[in-house]
Amino acid sequence: MIAPGSSPAQFNAVVLGAGPAGCATALFLAQNGISQILLVEPPRHQEFRVGESVPPDIRLALDELDLWDAFLAENHETCLGSCSSWGDDALGYNDFLFNPLGNGWHLDRVRFDSFLARKAMERGIEVWHGMRFDSSRRLPHGGFRLRLAGEETRMADARLVIDATGLRSCFARSMGARRDLLDQLLCVVGFFDLPDPARFSRLTMLEAVEYGWWYAAKLPQARLAVVVASDPQFIKQAALHRPDNLLAHLAATRHLAGAIEGGRLIEGTQATCTAPSFLLDAVAGDGWLAVGDAASAFDPISSQGIHKAFADGRLAGKAAAGYLRAGASELAGYQSSVTSRFARYRDGRRYFYEIEKRWPASPFWMKRQSSAA
Repeated sequence: MIAPGSSPAQFNAVVLGAGPAGCATALFLAQNGISQILLVEPPRHQEFRVGESVPPDIRLALDELDLWDAFLAENHETCLGSCSSWGDDALGYNDFLFNPLGNGWHLDRVRFDSFLARKAMERGIEVWHGMRFDSSRRLPHGGFRLRLAGEETRMADARLVIDATGLRSCFARSMGARRDLLDQLLCVVGFFDLPDPARFSRLTMLEAVEYGWWYAAKLPQARLAVVVASDPQFIKQAALHRPDNLLAHLAATRHLAGAIEGGRLIEGTQATCTAPSFLLDAVAGDGWLAVGDAASAFDPISSQGIHKAFADGRLAGKAAAGYLRAGASELAGYQSSVTSRFARYRDGRRYFYEIEKRWPASPFWMKRQSSAA
């Protein structure tokens, strides 16, 4: 219920979504001298978060926001590089030993996202917890009036709305934006207990199989995140949402099965989630822009999730600050930048999938290699 006679709160910018892209955008906006920023954090139960690995150059983005020391104090799991069986039966290694920025990190995503939202609040950004975008209408003098729903309904007026609602792209799609879909993967995720924390190395592991690929990464608290990605049809036909089927397919892998031997799938932690690759046909418009996965989503094989969120947040923060000072021309430049970035990603993805030649008759690989061509 909206309290009778209550007036909408007034903001220069309202960021819908408090994941890494939303928080980074709000922080970069503040760094660019914009005040009166609202960050809308959805209920935690509405978003499933997989632990994620980030490369050493995440330090550059965190340093830019003066968050590096605070991040280190969070004690996430160190990542020393990666190993993969991709295009070859043997494992290949890519470590961070000689990287001047040091090691990467395996993140506890719930803790990392909470850390970013907390830092936003410390820097004067208002955060409304447990709320989601419900509807909007344009105001006569410009901007939008937003209806935000949670345990109570609240109204907020914004000169600029930033859609950081992830794959749902809630606000952008309400403005008429549509997805240009490149690919659609379905992922099944399970979390494992490691009886011996040293049993699994501090490298991420990637293994291609005939029907898709597997990924595993060690997380804090002696846990392991294991993901299998394939076409939605295969995931459903093989019933990989069932723990016994997931474990049977995992046991048949060449490398991963041995690497996590002794690990136990934690009951109730298995989940299925979509992983589309797409670009919105419009990532900005009059008084709004989309950022992060709300604007464009990359195949998780690119390992760019958090890194992309910060890069997009920096770009969006600068464009949003320019718009609030000078007008719409800044948003046109933002649209062009996001489109160019997606084109570079598409080329890199094509190259990566074309490396794998071991299963020429596999529908999974045929689809991605023919579409790449």
